[in-house]
Amino acid sequence: MAPMARRPKQNCWNSGIVGWLSMRWLLLLIAVCLTSCEGDAGAPQRSGPVGNGPSAGDPVVLQPRSAAGVPTPSARLQRSDLPEVTDEMRANAADQVMGACSRCHAPLPADVLPRHAWEKVILSMAEMVGEWGQPAATAEELAIALYWYEKNAPESLEFTRHLPEVNLNFETIELTPRGLEKERIPAVSDLLRFEQEDRSARGILVSELRSRRLMLLPLGPAGSMPLIPFLPSVDFRYPASLSHEDLDGVGGPDLLIASIGGMNPGNEIQGGAWLAQSGQGRWSGKRVGEALARACDLKGQDLDGDGDVDLVACAFGFRGPGQLVWLKNQEGEYSQHQIDRRDGFVAVEVEDVDGDGDADLIALLSQHHEMVMQFTNDGSGNFTPQVLLQWPHAAWGSSGMELVDIDGDGDRDLVLVNGDTLDDNTPKPTHGVRWLERIGSTFTTLHEILRLPGCERAAVGDLDGDGDLDVVGAAFMPQVDPSTWKKWDSLVWAENLGNARKWQVRTLEVGNPVHSAVLIEDVDQDGAADIVLGNYVWLRSDNTPSVRRDYLTVWRRRR
Repeated sequence: MAPMARRPKQNCWNSGIVGWLSMRWLLLLIAVCLTSCEGDAGAPQRSGPVGNGPSAGDPVVLQPRSAAGVPTPSARLQRSDLPEVTDEMRANAADQVMGACSRCHAPLPADVLPRHAWEKVILSMAEMVGEWGQPAATAEELAIALYWYEKNAPESLEFTRHLPEVNLNFETIELTPRGLEKERIPAVSDLLRFEQEDRSARGILVSELRSRRLMLLPLGPAGSMPLIPFLPSVDFRYPASLSHEDLDGVGGPDLLIASIGGMNPGNEIQGGAWLAQSGQGRWSGKRVGEALARACDLKGQDLDGDGDVDLVACAFGFRGPGQLVWLKNQEGEYSQHQIDRRDGFVAVEVEDVDGDGDADLIALLSQHHEMVMQFTNDGSGNFTPQVLLQWPHAAWGSSGMELVDIDGDGDRDLVLVNGDTLDDNTPKPTHGVRWLERIGSTFTTLHEILRLPGCERAAVGDLDGDGDLDVVGAAFMPQVDPSTWKKWDSLVWAENLGNARKWQVRTLEVGNPVHSAVLIEDVDQDGAADIVLGNYVWLRSDNTPSVRRDYLTVWRRRR
């Protein structure tokens, strides 16, 4: 659900900021209200934190069964509800599992998860109906699948750890809005470089789910880093991601905000696309187009060649109304046109891939699709889809994507992140960051950058100042039991040792996997790049926080 790699962003102060005291109490009131009435079944994702699954320990809700075994509303499927597995069922288990699973997706290898994790995953399949109408698994199919996967799964997964970093020196600065120091239950979903018209940085914009608003971190000396409200009067309906584009052509980028519409995953269509624009020195925000199901990414570009800026949005959905959608600009009004009807769209990038002068789309799908797709534009907004990359299985956990020239050859490659643990609560040794090389109009070779269990977020930038692009990976698995966190690295950096073909990965932090957003930026303006982390605290089923953290953590480089 998945809030990953970030992109450059926008400028200007909000002269309409209300008095700080009133904003402080507004944020506090919202935080307290949300704490008392919502769980954290969903998490940000963006580029997506949207979160892909139920909260930790939350049993799958299934309809109760009648005497004939037909589900009826509102029971919880338990292992004891499944029939006994007979010798005959065991004899044909492999074939039956492959047949049942492949109705909706490619069957998962048994070694993707440890033995103990399969029960939750298999039971959740009871309510899964394929997007093309394929029936959900029967109780007998579930029983056979659970038997087969537990029989063939490893007891545990094997991981490697990185050596600690010793050459770069950092100090950490923790930031929380005034008035919320005691609560410290942030739900940051994205960070955006806030630029002036000359593209220089003015600050960092922060989107936050529980307050449903934006905040601003101005750039400046380390001793004076306030986290202040931005557009405090606008309720963005759970802002998941931020980007920018000059929509009106008058100079200076406008803000594009994708809204998921709620904290918990579901099929409600309550999110959408928002714009924030500055006029006469004052910022205002408005929603455009129709409501969308858990919109988690929004980009702007002229898609039909008519000279104005259209929008393209990823509506992640959940187990239903997801889509990739084009919002056509018609004199400032936006009509929606579906490009792809599948759920699970996490991120979209706009690029003239084939060099024909129009804007093509590259989209990342998670859920059970787990693929990278290109939608080639004919110049009029008609798109031809093709699969660029198919990941190995449906539990890959795709969480982010960014177009960036990481090898320095003049074209923009794809940096891809996978580390979503919200479906199965399982950090995996395959989680990490990779890049798909581009040569001309073709994406060719996949290269590995780093491995990091739970790596839902990554940022690209020159961290060590040697002139090439490095990568920082941040772990996000706040729903996992905090008593186990010490086993995991939570922040690593991969040093680019030459044309992105060779990397040295070092650990910066262990045991704090709450980082829902990450950005590389010279926050204190001293000439050295820093790391900015957005944090997210998970609420347990009784609405108490599993830990407490500050909203932002700045890893300030010390020369």
